[in-house]
Amino acid sequence: MVSGTRSAGNCRRLALLVEYDGSHFKGMQYQKNAVSVQGELESALSVVYGYNIRIHPSGRTDTGVHALAQVVHYDDNSEILLRRLLYALNGITPHSLSVKNIYNVPADFHSRFHAVSREYLYKIYNNPAPSPFVIDRAMWMPKECDLNYIREICSYLIGEHDFMSFCKTISSDKPTVRTISNIDVTKEGDYILLRITGKSFLHNMIRIIIGTIDFFNKNSIEPSAIKEILKACNRRSAGPTAPPEGLYLNRIDYDPPLKTYESAYNLDKAETI
Repeated sequence: MVSGTRSAGNCRRLALLVEYDGSHFKGMQYQKNAVSVQGELESALSVVYGYNIRIHPSGRTDTGVHALAQVVHYDDNSEILLRRLLYALNGITPHSLSVKNIYNVPADFHSRFHAVSREYLYKIYNNPAPSPFVIDRAMWMPKECDLNYIREICSYLIGEHDFMSFCKTISSDKPTVRTISNIDVTKEGDYILLRITGKSFLHNMIRIIIGTIDFFNKNSIEPSAIKEILKACNRRSAGPTAPPEGLYLNRIDYDPPLKTYESAYNLDKAETI
């Protein structure tokens, strides 16, 4: 516990930029009998402050899904210097979780509802032979896949659509119209990288899209057939759900951006930690 942390009437809202290896957690959300990202963060915060802190994440990630830029916020009644707080938290959290920066945000900031866009990255290891170095990091796709083929499939998914065919069945009774603003498909070595951007996504939506692309590739299906899957509004019409280990929450954008606020790494250099 950092001494002198409480300061009555001096409340501020802090946003944490968090990175984690999802293979070590049963998802983002707190679970009573399982290790979660939220549970580990709140436990570390309680050690630092000496009392319980409840965090509010920008969204959930499932078991095995990674994050390069998860954002959570909470209210802080203290005068702990942001950089000292960052160092204290990273000294407590497990090696599979890291607080990358801390921002002093406006009192009405909300990590989830104020996000203007989210970018997810999906990594595919496209090689006929498996690699031990991609375990828990990417999906293995042994059949060669042409980038232009993937791009054509994805072109039919950009824009506003009813993605009922691409969501987990248990959530299909809720509104399923979503907008994908961009899908960028690139290749780095043996890795195919898909960056999918939108304001919000349905449960398992991205993984089902990837699983459908893999199914199309395995069976040499015409890319335009994805339009019929969209029209069907039926989960059974789409391909399988791709594994979680290839999925990364890659970026969350806010307006104004988080970098415009005071943070642990843009304070006056004369300030000590």
